[in-house]
Amino acid sequence: MKKLLLLMTLVSALSFAKDSPNDVLEDRIEDQLKVRMASIIKKADYDVTIVNNSMNIEVEIEGLTTPKMNFDNVAQEILKNLGTDNSIDDIYIVIKHDSTVGEDKILFSQYFKK
Repeated sequence: MKKLLLLMTLVSALSFAKDSPNDVLEDRIEDQLKVRMASIIKKADYDVTIVNNSMNIEVEIEGLTTPKMNFDNVAQEILKNLGTDNSIDDIYIVIKHDSTVGEDKILFSQYFKK
């Protein structure tokens, strides 16, 4: 019985580890944004998710204080630096402040249609 339970746990764990077909593209876009946006946003972490011709971009800015910048201009720079193909129909950008103390704070959130 224990062997069966262990086998079932192992099979279910492996079934959840399936990679998305867009993982490589998402990683490339994240790396591209880190390099190209480094002069605009310091200490930022990018998370890109692509599902059904839609792209979600989450930018987490680390630091003790909330950054003072024009987030609309930052979003436009992100869009300019994406360089994605024409298969992406819409893009949703969220910029958060990842404070070392306390909870995350959403600073900017906007949907862009191509």
